[in-house]
Amino acid sequence: MRSSKVAYLLFLVCFNHVVLGQLSEDLDLAENYYLFPIKPGVRNTLAGTMGELRSTHFHSGIDIRTEGRIGLAVHAAATGYISRASISPTGYGNALYIMHPNGQTTVYAHLDKFKGPVADYVRQEQYRRKSPKINLYFRAGQFPVNKGDTIALSGNSGSSGGPHLHFDLRDKYQRPLNPLSYGFSEIQDHIPPVAQKIAVKTMDMNGRIEGQFGRKEYTLRRTGNNYVLDRPIHLSGLIGVELLAHDKLDNARFRCGINTIQMELDGERIFHQQIDKFAFSEQRNILAHMNYHVLSTTGNRFHKLYIDDGNKLKFYTTNNLKGKLKIVPGSKHELKISMKDTYGNNSYITLQLIGEERTDVTLKTAQNKIPLQVIDNTLMVSARVKDSSQLILYAPQPKIIDQAYSTDASQQVYLWDLRKGVPTSIEKGDFYKSLNFKDMIPSGSAYTFYSEKADIEFYKRSLFDTIYLKAGYRYDSTLQKEVFEIGDPTNPLRSNINVILKPTQNYAKPGKAGVFGISSSGELLGFAGGSWNNGKISFKTRNFGQYTIAMDTIPPMITPIAVNANSIKFKINDELSGLKKYECSVNNTWVLMHYDYKRSLIWSEKLDKSKPFTGEVKLKVTDNVNNVTEYSTKIE
Repeated sequence: MRSSKVAYLLFLVCFNHVVLGQLSEDLDLAENYYLFPIKPGVRNTLAGTMGELRSTHFHSGIDIRTEGRIGLAVHAAATGYISRASISPTGYGNALYIMHPNGQTTVYAHLDKFKGPVADYVRQEQYRRKSPKINLYFRAGQFPVNKGDTIALSGNSGSSGGPHLHFDLRDKYQRPLNPLSYGFSEIQDHIPPVAQKIAVKTMDMNGRIEGQFGRKEYTLRRTGNNYVLDRPIHLSGLIGVELLAHDKLDNARFRCGINTIQMELDGERIFHQQIDKFAFSEQRNILAHMNYHVLSTTGNRFHKLYIDDGNKLKFYTTNNLKGKLKIVPGSKHELKISMKDTYGNNSYITLQLIGEERTDVTLKTAQNKIPLQVIDNTLMVSARVKDSSQLILYAPQPKIIDQAYSTDASQQVYLWDLRKGVPTSIEKGDFYKSLNFKDMIPSGSAYTFYSEKADIEFYKRSLFDTIYLKAGYRYDSTLQKEVFEIGDPTNPLRSNINVILKPTQNYAKPGKAGVFGISSSGELLGFAGGSWNNGKISFKTRNFGQYTIAMDTIPPMITPIAVNANSIKFKINDELSGLKKYECSVNNTWVLMHYDYKRSLIWSEKLDKSKPFTGEVKLKVTDNVNNVTEYSTKIE
């Protein structure tokens, strides 16, 4: 009997914890639990919203405009305590995190300065650790705040592209939530999402769009809040749909994200996405959520309205084809896509689809130049009619491909399933071309590709899906550089790969030579790192592309801006490998120097603001291949 009472009491405790906790969160939402952190009660606009598509991640909060300047008071959105403070020259820059009694956390990023006791504590820790970059966690009650307290001044620190406050709201698992769901009257939105283009894509070799294999974009026409095409789209086979669209808010020019997108085929829902919560560990999946090939070649960010292989995001609901369409010849369909923003503004796209018969024909054609393209697992070979000859793929044994389809009167397209073999070359009449496909790399397991010029190590999580690896080497006599082709830059990587380059050129000072990305025109794109061992150089990267090895023997530049008893400021920069570290001292005592890479500026902050700087000032700046520049002067 006693054990039954104990069990019942435990049940009540758990019930109250779960149910009342949820009721508490609901009441928090209903009662405007959170205060707007910038000029509360005053109408404002946003430069970004939660779930917005960025190049490598989903935007995790809202970007609140700060009148184009720094220094506005940042208020605690609710009572709680500061649980974390971080300072970095990149990312969030100067950021504060507040834990609230409801278990949620608010985040305030790109700040200029912290205010109150936490500011003094952080500065003291920076001096104690002799590090401007810092990440501190605090216990409950160490730095309590009340709703509305000024905790910081807004800024432009870190990777911010202009003065604003980035504001996150996170659940107890630190997953981002949509702050606009919490009813901030300071932000008004009566504008529905805006659709620009729709794209359709064949999802296997049997798919066709207007008789063609591949992908085709259509510009939409607006009619009120709806969007249409003036003619139906003719399709067959397995098809994926993609959407280029954005949201707009009142009195703002910025293109923001769309949280809710739904697609119906003949009234049946086949795809739904609701971006209102995700884990930071899932962020890289945005490269599978978007069409990465289109992003990398045009900059356009198309939502895939289907789940591609390797996409681990959890905010989708789909049919058994994962959002894809199966279109049979002779069928007619209505496709409807709805878009809804946080404020309930809706817009719709309506498309007419017609299933058509495939019109493949047996052709024998040739030309002296044959474009190639890989789409998923399919190699597409285009040829113009010149004479009668067969297309032969060596994969590695010769395969005669005589089935093709015509795109117009003069061009035919051949398709090859790369899962049947990765071709090393193609032959068509008097045309012969060696291909730089080297291997088929599976996803989900460790794999190493070995070659004479480069080894590429793939880890278990490196890939989203199987890839057909391209790798090559050339010496560019014009640039006088070795160029290593490491994969196809239009293929995304989920996480790092390790690359070991085996150069043939002599680098007199290998310690001063590093790996750089390089464009097709020979421009160095950025320092990728590099560690030398037995004449080989290794580096890690999350991007396929072309790489080269370049010497950097030029030390960083230092330009004094102000060196006096009250302030120390310098411009510092490095043209090649970039800055690795800097260190400043006055009379051999370390001085905290803040760094803004966007302005190439460092500036001092004293530990004791009442004490003037006096004596010898030394600044030492080191680049990424350890070239060093030193500067010294005296403050009398």
